Amino acid sequence: MSGCHIKMHTTPESGFTLLELLITLLLVGIIAAWGLPSFQALGQRTAQSSAVNRLQSAFSLARNTAISQRRQITLCPVDEGRKACTRDWSGELMIVRGDKTDSISEDDILRIVPAQQGTKVAYSRGWSRIRYSPLGYTSGYNGSFAICSTSGAVGAKGKKLVLSQLGRLRIDEAPINC
Repeated sequence: MSGCHIKMHTTPESGFTLLELLITLLLVGIIAAWGLPSFQALGQRTAQSSAVNRLQSAFSLARNTAISQRRQITLCPVDEGRKACTRDWSGELMIVRGDKTDSISEDDILRIVPAQQGTKVAYSRGWSRIRYSPLGYTSGYNGSFAICSTSGAVGAKGKKLVLSQLGRLRIDEAPINC
């Protein structure tokens, strides 16, 4: 009698064992923990670079406006009501026609520059404004701005911007301690 034999082809089980998955997860965790400080430092550097760009743009706009309109222009940190200048250079900045620092009307405001989160900006002179002359000079308002991350990392380095009497802002190459 010839019997009918059905031949079943079995395929080996595909997939990962529990041990293989655990080892893979362990390796991924170790690599992530090793790279986390570098990733945080990258975030701090990015925030500082963004704050530097914000200040450079605000100062350039104020200086160019003073020159093109042939009038005094004031750049200052603004209070919450946008009516007066403060001394907190980390917050919003305001570009104003003339030499006003109090009782500023909406008509006097040329531009509001938004605040940069994650950074602290300190002006070495401690003044509440920078005034540009019609020639673009900041005589008497020269100084430096220290830009640091607010993350509070120990040994963190910041950037320093230097404002000349000619009204130009440059980045100091040497990092500063925050």
